[in-house]
Amino acid sequence: MIQLDLLKLNKISPYKVFPSSRKGYYGFVSKSGVEFAIGFELDDFISSNSYQLIIVNANHKASPRDKYVRDTIFAIISEFFRLNNVTMLYICESGDGKQAMRSRLFTYWFSEFIDKGKYTLLQSSIVDDEGIDNFFAIIGSVI
Repeated sequence: MIQLDLLKLNKISPYKVFPSSRKGYYGFVSKSGVEFAIGFELDDFISSNSYQLIIVNANHKASPRDKYVRDTIFAIISEFFRLNNVTMLYICESGDGKQAMRSRLFTYWFSEFIDKGKYTLLQSSIVDDEGIDNFFAIIGSVI
């Protein structure tokens, strides 16, 4: 994975993005004080050249609706795809039972994304052995 160009990224991102202490992760803080960590981890589920997108609320604060959070996350995704010709997998975390809400939010964010025509989003869900719906999306660049 090619590291993101933070100078270019911060020209298009509403929130200042900085490198995280975790390798392959980038951070930003929303106006409500929520600390986000956005990471890309190699994942061979789709292909040998695919990454999993990880979105972490690092300080576990409530995150009110904030379009700048969405815009910052998609700026990071756009910069990632600009530098890396890969496929991305997004899996909604299911530990707290809010995975369906996260999936709907991500779908809404993607529908509002200015450059969505540059990307393909395929979504689905799989019920695991414990009966839990696991929502995921595959994102690919069409350019």
